[in-house]
Amino acid sequence: MKRFSLLSVFIIIIIGTIVLVWPRRTKELSPEGPLVCYVGGTMTPVMNAIAAAYREDTGAEVDITSADSGELLAAIELQLRGDLYIAHDPFMDIAMRRGVGVSAWQLGELHPVMIVRKGNPKRLTGIKDLMRPDVRVYLTDYEHSTLGNMLPVLFRRAGLDFAEFNKVKQVPTHRSGSWVANQLIMKSADAALVWQVVAGLRQKDLDIIPIDDALPRPGIDALTSATGKTYDIAPVKVAIVTLACSKRSSDTEKFIAYATSGKGKRIFTENGFDVSDAYGRQMYRNGIRLAGK
Repeated sequence: MKRFSLLSVFIIIIIGTIVLVWPRRTKELSPEGPLVCYVGGTMTPVMNAIAAAYREDTGAEVDITSADSGELLAAIELQLRGDLYIAHDPFMDIAMRRGVGVSAWQLGELHPVMIVRKGNPKRLTGIKDLMRPDVRVYLTDYEHSTLGNMLPVLFRRAGLDFAEFNKVKQVPTHRSGSWVANQLIMKSADAALVWQVVAGLRQKDLDIIPIDDALPRPGIDALTSATGKTYDIAPVKVAIVTLACSKRSSDTEKFIAYATSGKGKRIFTENGFDVSDAYGRQMYRNGIRLAGK
């Protein structure tokens, strides 16, 4: 009888544990939970704003995971988890070539600007001034950032030889434009080149110098990306990509429709992105590149 009682207690404990834990575990695995959206660092503030507006308007949650675009792509490939991926050129194409992405739509656009410390104490006016011996410069990584790959074109159009610049100056670099911009705020540098949206978030601490004359020209200036193909680097496009590992096609379609709507376009504009008539245009469908990208 004692043995039966102990067995009964053990069974009751097991059942109780299942009752307490199972609903929570079921909720964790439920396809009705938040969409998992991977967002490259530059796009994080604007996608947080869109996710917040989407939650307010629909009640649906979107879980934003932010990191370097390349690191996120590698994580998606490894974990095979998630629903959406927001990145700028050339990562959309890489995702498609690797079979990670399925379809993609264009969102905002990026262009580089020059930033200087608040008040512009060195009185810098453009890229040519970066050669001055009294100017400490930080730049984004030449190989692992899209802007870093653009630098030779920017310098050439500004009248400077990029190779010669690097012989004269020992320039620290970093993959993150936000990290680079923060070096100026901490007075570790005098000038840098970053995306306009990175600069815009720090206007109270930094001054922005437009470099319009040095910007790449569409159809003329191009580079070979990590995908192995040559593409125009003006403008640099931001895309929202559906992931092959997602099982939430209906939910992703609803969020994409919201992000590519007029309200999404307005939020991108308010966050400093360039927008054009191509906003919301589909660029890939079922892994096939559409004409007009």
